[in-house]
Amino acid sequence: MLLACKSDNLYMLNNESVNKKSTMTTNPARIANPDDLVFYVKYHIKPECIEEFQEHLFVLVDNMTKEPAFVSAFVHQDTEDPTRFSMYERWQEASKEDFMTYQMASKDYRRIYEQRLPQMSATPRKIRVLHPMAFWASRQFETVANDLTFYTNFQVKSDRQADWKVAAMKIFDKMVKDDGFICAFLHQDAEDPTRFTLYERWSQSSQEGFIDEHRKLYENILLHAVQTLRNFRVLQPRGNWADE
Repeated sequence: MLLACKSDNLYMLNNESVNKKSTMTTNPARIANPDDLVFYVKYHIKPECIEEFQEHLFVLVDNMTKEPAFVSAFVHQDTEDPTRFSMYERWQEASKEDFMTYQMASKDYRRIYEQRLPQMSATPRKIRVLHPMAFWASRQFETVANDLTFYTNFQVKSDRQADWKVAAMKIFDKMVKDDGFICAFLHQDAEDPTRFTLYERWSQSSQEGFIDEHRKLYENILLHAVQTLRNFRVLQPRGNWADE
């Protein structure tokens, strides 16, 4: 079940309830500018604080959408561990330092959230800054609450990065033509250039064996160039926000 709410040309999708499918944004390029500042944030929340955390996080993101520099945000809950959440967010800020100055340090709504977050967390939040490399989107760019969502982390050998990029791009280019493909975003870690991440969404949540086949596909991308395939996570979408 999906609820789509529109406010000031901003859309949020969550699974609270009406039987209606809506388009998140009609312009996928709008949420994939290569100059965007991209964060991937991971949370580990105390079991007794899950509901409170979601309430605080959704209030935070609702306020974020009002910022001129905001581009998009995707919130997820891990399918295997409901105490683990993640948020993929994009901003039109020039640098991490600008973000800390103009967003983190200057907003009252963030102070409330930041004060409460350590008390709700089982372990400290982890934040990665990502450099956008490429994106792919289907012509019918729609996201819904039951999308099959993956976040995959590749650790590539330093001397094989160029080879791996070429091989990976060929596979991702073919992926766009598959039935059920929605979108994918490829990144290189801003602090560790040997680390690549892929965020992707599919409408194949009911297809038997799809997850195992997908993982095997990634394990075989230039096998000898990859040190490790880490954090192949299957995520449950909990909310999507994008500037239209």
